Amino acid sequence: MKLVTEQDLRAQIGARDVRRYVVDRGTIVTPSARQYLSDRKIELVVEDPVAEEASGRSRGVSGSLNGVVGSSEALGGPRFVGPDGGAFTQKPEHMTHLHGNRLVSKGHPVIAFRGKLDSLQAEVIALQALAFEEGNQELAESLEDFLGVIRSILRAEVTGSPVEELPLLGFDWDTLRGMSHDPRKAFGRGHIRPHYSMGRICAGLNLLRVRAREAELAAFRAFYREDQGLLRQDIVRALNRLSSAFYVAMYINLPAGYDKEY
Repeated sequence: MKLVTEQDLRAQIGARDVRRYVVDRGTIVTPSARQYLSDRKIELVVEDPVAEEASGRSRGVSGSLNGVVGSSEALGGPRFVGPDGGAFTQKPEHMTHLHGNRLVSKGHPVIAFRGKLDSLQAEVIALQALAFEEGNQELAESLEDFLGVIRSILRAEVTGSPVEELPLLGFDWDTLRGMSHDPRKAFGRGHIRPHYSMGRICAGLNLLRVRAREAELAAFRAFYREDQGLLRQDIVRALNRLSSAFYVAMYINLPAGYDKEY
């Protein structure tokens, strides 16, 4: 199912004189995108691709591509829009997609943030595999919930929707934050001092805690504006709570007799 956001429309339409914007039936057009079209007096047209094909018409023949009627793309013109508004028929190697057909450099803060999330997801799966091999099925299954939160963050960033607050380890996010800040109250012991003797599972959870914090900082760099403040507080908060949850998971999985603490 295709999603059209306001950012997609701004990148596709730009300063062109467009009267109609065509989407296939079933396409989700966000409220802000609908408002953008309304403000510019552009008609939103929903077409049934099956009916179009049956009638012998096609969106390409009728002069429509990527939703814009009468656009230059339909005539083989530019397909991508660069960060400065420049147009490209092919995507340059040093650039990548931000949203829709809008391109930015691969060093863009949002792209760096996505890379951090991708790395975090990969390392969670690696620890899942280790937990499964060592017979810790409970942790392997719990980490699936962590992946659910990471994927919710990815989805929220791309679509502009809020991050879904999914429980982790059976706790809500505020409870996890409290447990990680006051482990003596929650677990009867002080803060963990990491050491190789905690074993590969806890060492892996500690690494994930750090990776979540790195992703949180990358999110701040991507979404903070001096004149607007933090644009995606939900994403930064989700990553902060994810870090707390990894720390709580360390306590749950500490080997018996581990006594190194601060």
